[in-house]
Amino acid sequence: MVVDYQIGVITTDSPDFIGQVITPSAPNPEAALSNQIGVVAGIFGSGNEEGIEMAYKATQPGGDAGPGGSFLREDAGLVIVFVSDEQDWSNLVTWTDLANYLNILKGDPSRIIVHSVIGDYPNGCTYTSGPYQRNIEYGAYYYDITKYYNGISYSICTNTWGQQMQSMAQNSIMSSQYGLSRNGIIEDSIEIVVDGIPNTEWYYDETENTVTFQQNHIPDEGEEIV
Repeated sequence: MVVDYQIGVITTDSPDFIGQVITPSAPNPEAALSNQIGVVAGIFGSGNEEGIEMAYKATQPGGDAGPGGSFLREDAGLVIVFVSDEQDWSNLVTWTDLANYLNILKGDPSRIIVHSVIGDYPNGCTYTSGPYQRNIEYGAYYYDITKYYNGISYSICTNTWGQQMQSMAQNSIMSSQYGLSRNGIIEDSIEIVVDGIPNTEWYYDETENTVTFQQNHIPDEGEEIV
């Protein structure tokens, strides 16, 4: 399945994109994202990280990820990933304020995914690299909004980043395409039922032997597809 993604990067002390929006058409999307996170964003900035408030401001009308702009697409899901080595220190916006706003913004909580890379619940963790050790506090409030949206909280102290990034990518895609278990199927014989309700908003690819749901009719997580 080809994912038509758009990635924007902000920091925990500014709601503005720190670079160009990254899409599959970029010459090297992986390098572009690595540069924005590791070089441009870096590890400096405000000592009190306000990731939740910055996410709220970024998605407001007029914000880089807000309605009316080119980033936020009505027919696409919204995925937010928080990365922090401390708890959220937002002063003006709570995690519930952000969740309530996002639910209205997207119209359906099932169209929203939130993950976090933080200190472990509930007591934090210890990051170790050779002789260097550092205690990382529990990522309070990031953990709460991640749990609210049934996302995954990944440990910022881990040394298995490749496995975590692969997991995060796989758990950030709202599946619209499904392979069929038998070949040689006649399209007119296909009937699809989602949670007991017939669904006709799909098309069949005979070459790939897959069924793809139309964007506004993708089954929600947990729904049974027959």
